[in-house]
Amino acid sequence: MIHTPKTQAPYKKQTSILSKIRVGVISTILIFTGIITACSDEANTAGNSANNKEVIKIGTSPGDFGDLVRDYLGPELEKAGYKVTLSEITDIVIPNVSVEEGSLDLNIFQHKPYLDEFNRNQKGHLIPLVQVPTAPYGIYSGKLKHLSEVKNGATIGIPSNVTNFSRGLLILENIGWITLRSDIEDRFQIGKHDIIDNPYNLELKEIEAAQVVRVRPDLDYAIINGNFALDAGIHFREALSTEPSKDFINWVVIHEKNSDTPWAKKVIEILESDDFKTYSATRFANYNLPLAW
Repeated sequence: MIHTPKTQAPYKKQTSILSKIRVGVISTILIFTGIITACSDEANTAGNSANNKEVIKIGTSPGDFGDLVRDYLGPELEKAGYKVTLSEITDIVIPNVSVEEGSLDLNIFQHKPYLDEFNRNQKGHLIPLVQVPTAPYGIYSGKLKHLSEVKNGATIGIPSNVTNFSRGLLILENIGWITLRSDIEDRFQIGKHDIIDNPYNLELKEIEAAQVVRVRPDLDYAIINGNFALDAGIHFREALSTEPSKDFINWVVIHEKNSDTPWAKKVIEILESDDFKTYSATRFANYNLPLAW
């Protein structure tokens, strides 16, 4: 029988309480959460160690990754004897902080360059476990509906974190709107200073990834992560152009201390199975697929 915490129910779309907390108080809340987690661990050491886990706590971005857990991964883990809870979180920092400090066991929302950026900046210990089908990253219409309508001084919203901003600049270069330096060594660490030609004098606005959809009507164009677009009812087929690279397929991410646990190995087994590939052929048609497939 599924364990249902009072504050959330597995397979029900939830908005994490943490995702509503302003950035200025996140650290205080996480310290408090860490205390609770530590106390809980001490009380349950005998029956709920990392290698004898009963409940797997999963966090995802809203939309397709939440559906993946509800419709496939969760039920398959239950067949293997685990209970599953799911939290869908709009913020792109909290899911990693939560896995780092243990209030989540795994998350699904990010590509490896972003994971590397988090570990580098936060001294994290998170590792990629297995890839999942990922909606492509693309540029969408705002006030201007077609690429051919681009004008001098057009405003373009791009997710602000370093790797996604880099990806956005590569999209703009691919469609011929800007030119980047040819000697860039790290294509995941590109900034405005790397633009050597901007013939349309584009105004590039750096916006938190989950907020780009909300401000899209105020922009001429918006570059949006596929999962956030789909959650807002915008199918990636509506993209005016998508990135040419497949370096950004998303991962299930866990803490490195859990890499050899039976439950982590079971997650890999489920998401690399032929049955999951068959399911994905319909549910994730036209997505960027795991490179190992």
